Amino acid sequence: MTNTENNIRCYQVRAITELLNQSVVGVGWSDFDFSVIPNAEDAIEQIDNYYGIGRGGNQIRRFYAINEGDYIVVPCPYAVAIGKASGGIFSDIKFYDQDCSNQRKVTFPLGQDAKPILVPRSEFSEAFQRRLRVRGMTVNNLTEFQGEIKAAYDSINSGRDYSWKYKLSELIGKEEARFKDELLRNIQIGRTNLLAGGTGLEYLVRELLELEGYQAEVLSKRAFPTFADADVKASRVDPCSQTDLLVQVKHHQGFSNEHGLAQLEEIINAKLSEYQDHDLVFLTSASVSKDFEKRAEENNITVIDGKGLVDWVYTHIDNLSKDTKEALSICEVPTVVGE
Repeated sequence: MTNTENNIRCYQVRAITELLNQSVVGVGWSDFDFSVIPNAEDAIEQIDNYYGIGRGGNQIRRFYAINEGDYIVVPCPYAVAIGKASGGIFSDIKFYDQDCSNQRKVTFPLGQDAKPILVPRSEFSEAFQRRLRVRGMTVNNLTEFQGEIKAAYDSINSGRDYSWKYKLSELIGKEEARFKDELLRNIQIGRTNLLAGGTGLEYLVRELLELEGYQAEVLSKRAFPTFADADVKASRVDPCSQTDLLVQVKHHQGFSNEHGLAQLEEIINAKLSEYQDHDLVFLTSASVSKDFEKRAEENNITVIDGKGLVDWVYTHIDNLSKDTKEALSICEVPTVVGE
């Protein structure tokens, strides 16, 4: 279906570099050929019956909902590619192993190298940049940012050269990545002045939640009966809604086991009336396995791993308390980025 100017929508679709350079985006569920399944609901039902859909249903609905002419934003390191959807869904089994066989063509403005022109993320609002950093989201609706997406697309489509800004953005991005890697390693091995025994990480999470607008508290170790447990409780109220969270915090290296996940599941199983409306979050300074992620998804538990944690810290780095910055050995020195 072709769009009119009034109903054009904007979608983020993640894509591997090989596809992007062919002006294609692709999603997973590669055991199913979306090109022969007539609609999203049929695809969701088939996938759910085969191996479970978890939270992926809405992403499939968005992928099916893309119409010709919709803006497609593909996140890249330190930048984005912006194009317009062209044609319907097709399948390419060559990309089965990368789990992105269900594909769509996208018309991108191309550079002299015949590859999509990249726009530095710094050209966009902080809210837009933060949305791009949401992990685990292959297809997302970005229509609320349509104004700045269209402006960036029109700019590159008219021949604007972002090469220097992209180069600078890339250099800055590499410094950010180095900082995050070092910060994560220091947290994991305890090379910080955070309180020991995992308590310091709990208070760091509380501070991050407060910077997000929550009222947060670190809970007593006896806050829950039996096996159930969480470390931080938080609530945020706005004129339209209220969000309540329980966060299990684990200060680990390597991979976190599923013990903490089971403690959150016990909160669900115990049907504690005080916490029935709370969203559950498992946060660890370590990594988690695919099986861990699947189990959490099946129980509607959000997972933030070590990389997600340092991304979160970096988002609020300017507003962290002086004591927290000192505890994390974060020092701010003006830097000129060069070759």
